[in-house]
Amino acid sequence: MNNLEKKIENRSANVVVVGLGYVGLPVACLLAEAGFKVVGINRGQEKVDLINKGISPIEGKEPSLAPLVKKVVRKGCLSATTDYSVCKKADIVLIAVETPVDAKTKTPKYLALRSALMSLAENLKKGALVIVESTIAPGTMKYVVGPFLEEKSGLKINKEIYLGHCPERVMPGKLLHNLRSYHRAVGGSTPETAGVMKKLYKTYVKGNLDLTDMATAEVVKTTENYYRDVEIAFANQLALLCEQLGVNVHEARKLVNKVESRNVHMPGAGVGGHCIPKDGYLNVAFLRGKNNDASIATNMADLARKINDFMRI
Repeated sequence: MNNLEKKIENRSANVVVVGLGYVGLPVACLLAEAGFKVVGINRGQEKVDLINKGISPIEGKEPSLAPLVKKVVRKGCLSATTDYSVCKKADIVLIAVETPVDAKTKTPKYLALRSALMSLAENLKKGALVIVESTIAPGTMKYVVGPFLEEKSGLKINKEIYLGHCPERVMPGKLLHNLRSYHRAVGGSTPETAGVMKKLYKTYVKGNLDLTDMATAEVVKTTENYYRDVEIAFANQLALLCEQLGVNVHEARKLVNKVESRNVHMPGAGVGGHCIPKDGYLNVAFLRGKNNDASIATNMADLARKINDFMRI
């Protein structure tokens, strides 16, 4: 860890970013801009070719991202490939792949994550730090990522390789702004690992970098979106109640919110986007799997989803 910390300070650490989507590509660009030699891995050759030409494959309006991709590629600080053998020289590997939830079972689908871990394990070197930035269910680092890497690589966690979880906080249209400005929960497999991770993220993050353990970092990210789902569901439940009572929900909401610390949201057509509808289920995924009598801990996620899904009908 001391050696890796020095490499981060003098920018000699080799960095690999697995997954070049809405999270991975801007993260790779920001690290490259900070002075690191970064290689991005993506399974699609078309996206790899575009990036190596200095062209951003991210659709939609993303302020400053396209010029930044062009800049760091031209400087030779960022390149892309489909070949995991580049991990053999990597001091730091960041994983930013999709982690959807199965629509029927409400459990996480880790096909992309497991695939990335398998390819990484075959090319992982001793002393490497592996950081998962993807949003994952609490317990995933301990029960999935750690055991999988140990088994497939033959390297021991906290002795030969190190683990961390530092979930992103991004929004399409504000990718670079959010990555630079938002506070981050920096979870390490050891306090020393978390400290080294902070050194890395400090190279481009202006927000607070709060050191914690991996499980807490997992809970922090999933709870952010779970909380929003519940907030919105409460407003929508109030709207349904008022409709049945013949009450104007907007008038009721306005009067409730005159009390200090009350902030009932506007009701609407449920919850959109990719993350909020699934993260409540991620938050309780391991409880469902380990304890059939976890209803007290899980029923709010089910109820929030039921209400917000109903509002879209």
